[in-house]
Amino acid sequence: MVVGLRGNTDLGYVCAKKLVKELRAKKFAEYYSEWFPDLAFVDQGGLCRLPRWVFHESSEANPNLIILSGVTGVNSEQAEAYYSTFNDILRLSKAFAVRAAYVLDGMISDGGERQSIRVAATSQKLVQRAQQHGGQIMKKVPLPPVSGMLLGLSRLYGLPSMLIVGPMDQEETSDSAVEAVCSFLCKIAGLRIGR
Repeated sequence: MVVGLRGNTDLGYVCAKKLVKELRAKKFAEYYSEWFPDLAFVDQGGLCRLPRWVFHESSEANPNLIILSGVTGVNSEQAEAYYSTFNDILRLSKAFAVRAAYVLDGMISDGGERQSIRVAATSQKLVQRAQQHGGQIMKKVPLPPVSGMLLGLSRLYGLPSMLIVGPMDQEETSDSAVEAVCSFLCKIAGLRIGR
């Protein structure tokens, strides 16, 4: 499963949407939460919907892939909101027989030396795999709520998971940042995209 939610930046979300498009993934579920903002969105056709996260699946990828994407954030600073929301997501991933999760995010670099992909994981095996592919390991750093809760709870659920953080030169997501994260993800996950 690949998770691309708006976190520090929208890089993870943009990467997830790119994968959905390239793999012609099909939407199969939507996730709604009482912890999402209490409002509704109206689309160009005048139809309204609540804030949500969307699950897509693709059998064009090998191994088969579930992609979770969304820009809606948890609308609370209470720990209960994050625990409740991400426990739901991990219970769903267990029901979908997910074997590994990759959480995508971005970080704006300070403009100094060229930054590489940074990673954190729930197992030493994943950390070593990331290092073999040039990932820089995050050390002694607190993670933001979205990626931190997903990784922390994944470990409790026994789901091997990795956070992949791409460097960005500015707040706007660039094509090169998206390409770097997607390329690293494919190497780490052993993902082959068939046509």
